This record gives sequence, C-alpha cells and structure tokens, in this order.
Amino acid sequence: MDSLPASTPVSERLKAQYAPAYLTLTSIIQGAVITTLVARVEATSNAYSAANWLLVAATFLSFVLIWHEYLMQALAYVWMPSLVDSLVPFAFLAVELFVVHFVYGNLRAWLLAVSIAYAIGVVAARATLVQARRQSSDNQGVLRAVGSILLARVALPAGLAVLGFAAWALYDVLQLGQHPLAVALVALIAVATTLGSTVPFWNRVLAYARGERTGTALEPVR
Repeated sequence: MDSLPASTPVSERLKAQYAPAYLTLTSIIQGAVITTLVARVEATSNAYSAANWLLVAATFLSFVLIWHEYLMQALAYVWMPSLVDSLVPFAFLAVELFVVHFVYGNLRAWLLAVSIAYAIGVVAARATLVQARRQSSDNQGVLRAVGSILLARVALPAGLAVLGFAAWALYDVLQLGQHPLAVALVALIAVATTLGSTVPFWNRVLAYARGERTGTALEPVR
C-alpha cells in the first residue's frame, strides 16, 4: 500500500490540542480525588492518630505530584497522543481512589496502592519519553537540556515503588503495623522528596526556554 503524504494541518492540530485536552482531563481527575479525600477525612477524622494525619498529608502531596508531572510533561514535550496516553490518567484515578479509601483503617493496603501509583508513574514517564523522542525535531533541544537527569527521574519513583511493594509484602514479617507513625513519616518524606526532585528538571526546561545555559553542556538556543 502506498504511504499517504503527511498532513500538516492535522499534525499541527494534534500537537496544539493535546496539551490543553490532557491538562483539562488531569484537572478534573485530580479535583475529583481531592474532593474524595476531603470527604473521607471529614467522615473519619475523629478517630485519627498522628500517623493518619501524616498519611493524609502524603496522599495530598502525591496528588500534587501527579498534577505537577502532567503539567511539566505536557508543556515541555510535543508528541502525538496514543492509547497509553488515554489509559494512564484513568489508571491513576482508580489507584488514587484506593489510596484515599485506605488513608484510614488499612496501612498495608495504602502502601500497596501508593506503590502501584509509583509504578504507573514509571510506565507513564517511559511512554512519554518514547513519544518525545519520536518527535525528535520538536523535542531535541529539551531532551538535550534535561538528558543528564532523566535516568534519576525514572530511578527514584521506580525505587520507591519497589520499596513500597516490599513493605507491603513483608508488612507482617517486619511488624510494620506496630510502627504506623514511623511508616507514615517515611511515606511522607518519600513523596515530598519525589516532588522536590521535579525542581531541577523544570528549571532546566525553563533555562532552555530562556536560552540560558545549565550546569551541563547545554547548547544555546538557535
């Protein structure tokens, strides 16, 4: 079959509409889960311990993290949407609802849900990178600017996912149920660290957009 010539209007429309559509969907999803979190806390907060409040804080920050990642990726890269791009937001929605439900009453299940969320994040980051590289003419400069920290950005959530799954699997063996405050504190630190790790990436994107050099061998914008 003869290949059809590329349609510039269709290509430009797909690129232009993807980011607004994706961010709108993400906003709706994150708004829904935050509303659910508020309702869950309102219904159960009378019985909360310090560990529960730390889990609430970690859960809220995880929602901020997901939104911020979507915002950065959608604005930093240009790519053609695929089925994965439609599946990932709803996968996050499903697991986030479980995270909210288990914020009180089942620490082990909360660890499992958060670990799944991290795993989904790794898959999403990998899919985004593959898509961005396919549109190399649009993303070459950004990818060069952030290239040295891309591995760390994937390694951190991947490592936390593995640790989370290990904590869930060995929950009884390690007697984590007897130390909920410590577990919740570590979880909060982990989420906060992941959120903080987005700063170097976004700073490099902004530096590239402004035509500045970073600490690495970033070529000036031409």
